[in-house]
Amino acid sequence: MTIRLLGRAVATRTVANQSIRPKIRHLQSSVPDSSGFSGRDNTKNNTNLEILDLALTKVHDLGWSSTAVSRAATELGYSSMAHGVAPDGAISLISHFMDRALDETCIEVDDQLHEFPDTSECLRFICTTRLKQTLPYVQRWPEAAAILAQPQNVPLAMRHLTNLSSQMWYLAGDKSTRIDWYARRSALAAVYLSTELFMCEDRSPNHQDTWRFLKQRFQDMDKAEYIGSKTVAFGEQFSRNLYNILASRGYVSH
Repeated sequence: MTIRLLGRAVATRTVANQSIRPKIRHLQSSVPDSSGFSGRDNTKNNTNLEILDLALTKVHDLGWSSTAVSRAATELGYSSMAHGVAPDGAISLISHFMDRALDETCIEVDDQLHEFPDTSECLRFICTTRLKQTLPYVQRWPEAAAILAQPQNVPLAMRHLTNLSSQMWYLAGDKSTRIDWYARRSALAAVYLSTELFMCEDRSPNHQDTWRFLKQRFQDMDKAEYIGSKTVAFGEQFSRNLYNILASRGYVSH
């Protein structure tokens, strides 16, 4: 593979009666999470990742919750308190999912990006691939969005989204240091987030409305006036984008 997946490795394991499939181990994720992972491939880290992987299979019934993490720990033969290494079960579980989804997206798109004629089409394909990682959890994702929108969790949400946006631009071949670097990443993050939240409410067959919505957002983003051509304060701009999108969907108060 030509993609540089920074500090991440692929491991294989079996969860309950599920078939073996590769799992991404976030050994040195560029997005810090609230679980307190050291970034080293040690027993404690591997145990926690194993618990969180299985906890994801509990989300449909138990939500993004400490209960899901505790249930997974018990089923794996650990004490129900084993998830103490990730004391905030809900946000740790959400953070773990977003890390894993980005890793798997990078792997999935790697050998297909050369097929797209321009950067915009390439970015839309990457966004679509990443959004499909959320689809199995789409009924529960508004709950995750509400948790991420809590004031103490907004910095974590911003770090994940900024990392996602930067990775997508990098995969699409944009390695420039132009003056609108920050604006472009903020715009892409806003496109992705608004589409993800739209997808949670989409009841169209095969989420066709979501993919049309995403296409329209990219057409908007391609307009020069949407991107902007001057230096912007990325943190402030992205915070406004994040807040406004979450507020429009009812996850935070205006």
